[in-house]
Amino acid sequence: MNTIPKVWNQCRDAGRFSELNAFPENWTNYSKTLRRKLWKLFGVEYDKTLPLDLKVIRSSVHENIILRHVTYQTRPGVYTTATIYFPQGNGPFPAVINMHGHWPQGRLAARVQSRGLALAKMGYVVISPDTFGSGERSTTHTVFEHHGRSFGSNIFNLGETLMGCLLVDNMRGVDVLASLPEVDASRIGATGASGGGNQTMYLAAMDDRIKAAVPVCSVGSYESYLYEPNCCCETLPGGLEVTEMGGILALAAPRAMLICTGLYDVKTFSPHEMLRSYDAALPVYKKLGAWKKFTYRIFNHGHAYSPEVRQAMLGFFELHLKGKGIGAPVDEPEFTTVPEDDMLAFSPGERPENVVSFAAYLNKKGIAWTEKLYTQESFDYVEKKRELAKLLKFDAKLQIKSVSTFENSKCWHRCQLNFSDDTSLPLIWCDGENDITVFTHADGKQEIPQTAIEAAQAAGNMVVLLDLSCQGEFAPEPECPIPYHQSARRYLWLGKNLTGTWSNELYALCAYLAEKFPEKKITLHGYRETALAGLYASIFSTMVNKVILEDAPVTYCFEKQSAFFGIALAIPGILKWGDIPLAAALSDAEQSWIAPRKLDGTEIEFEQNKIEYIKQRLKRS
Repeated sequence: MNTIPKVWNQCRDAGRFSELNAFPENWTNYSKTLRRKLWKLFGVEYDKTLPLDLKVIRSSVHENIILRHVTYQTRPGVYTTATIYFPQGNGPFPAVINMHGHWPQGRLAARVQSRGLALAKMGYVVISPDTFGSGERSTTHTVFEHHGRSFGSNIFNLGETLMGCLLVDNMRGVDVLASLPEVDASRIGATGASGGGNQTMYLAAMDDRIKAAVPVCSVGSYESYLYEPNCCCETLPGGLEVTEMGGILALAAPRAMLICTGLYDVKTFSPHEMLRSYDAALPVYKKLGAWKKFTYRIFNHGHAYSPEVRQAMLGFFELHLKGKGIGAPVDEPEFTTVPEDDMLAFSPGERPENVVSFAAYLNKKGIAWTEKLYTQESFDYVEKKRELAKLLKFDAKLQIKSVSTFENSKCWHRCQLNFSDDTSLPLIWCDGENDITVFTHADGKQEIPQTAIEAAQAAGNMVVLLDLSCQGEFAPEPECPIPYHQSARRYLWLGKNLTGTWSNELYALCAYLAEKFPEKKITLHGYRETALAGLYASIFSTMVNKVILEDAPVTYCFEKQSAFFGIALAIPGILKWGDIPLAAALSDAEQSWIAPRKLDGTEIEFEQNKIEYIKQRLKRS
């Protein structure tokens, strides 16, 4: 049995790699439309009128390079830390924004400094900002962390993306460069590796002020993201409904771009995947007369911004930002990096509150949305239900078209549910004279507690144990050690989400059971993430009599980092819509909450009053 869901092949069916060939003749209009769609997916806004409030916190000199450690405002009340490298001389100089990848030290790391120092010694002003969660923007100052995994996925629930946040941060970094008297704002470049290369690609696509870009170890294809690991900051929910990576590269045309790829890099960023995207974007550069400025180099190493790559980057910028040479690699000047502690803008523990960490940002935004929920005077039942269906991608047309039965034991029956969308799920069941209890568990049906199964059997119920998509027997291989990190990301890329998919499957199962056993009542008993899928299914299914939610979260509002729940909980925009108590109020099914949890997994006393508050304000037409 092929356990890869058919939905993951949508990108191949969409023909995104060939789409660009049809549009270059009307590229101006097409590119404007594509950018508009991308901004909507990013979920954030760039406000060029927002005061930068640039402050120099500390300055130093290292090998004749002036280092200014600064803060500036990227969005209202949100400040970032950065280091600006100034060369010797009067200028105005060309400038480069130097974006770091997935190393928790952020701009402090030697590998990031290396680019800043080399460029500054070659006569460029360089700004190196910290990303959300890295460098001096970690939850606890100087205690470094990673902004990815389930931690990073929490931003999707706000209706925002890490990718969009970093893009706006970097556009504000370009604003800083453009504001400096030492900088020639008409000659600004961008570079970075890995996640920083990803940022480079999007910055060049969305900001015309970038005249030359060098993304390193980052260009692959959206399609490859479905099958290989990458970070939440490189995940764009709905991206494959809009374009492919070739479309992002093409948005930088006719400006200069050098793509640097490691021969032995992971598949996501391999030469094979890079060339697919390069070839898709090339027709746009050709029709704009800029194909000579769009090039790539493949280096004999893996995932790295090596000295050889730096030499290629320096030569490329010399040509396209200074008009010198032919773009060939140049020897980089000698330099030594600065100890990380000496790169800090603030003494350990003395970071001001306006330098907002990622965790603080998530918490503040989440609280703002939940407070709005509990001060609203009324809720339109039909409208909120319709909005939720849109978020979950709810599909009432999904049906079980057939059931394949296998060899059975004396009590338990094994079968496979075949759905109308050509997906299949494994199920085992045990007959009973009374009602039906359907069990699901976030870690697969094998983790459903035996005591719960025996209790349902003792009540005379028919017991159903179901693996939902990407669980248990049908879990895709190889699966990431972090539950559902890979699977949930795949669905997000395709404009879907895993919780919504599970809700659809439970809805279809309930419809099937209600037809086969019309006299029986149905209870959905879920654990952790699948408990919410059962709750959502009960909102749309009148066949569900009761929902039991065990170890389930009672809010999407983030408090602190934890791995208790995974990325399966990511539903883009769910906190803007409402929160879990609103969903509970929309359901007419009886509910039993057992060991309810905060989003960090901490057990909490269930607050029925919140659900009752909303129920009293629901308007049903």
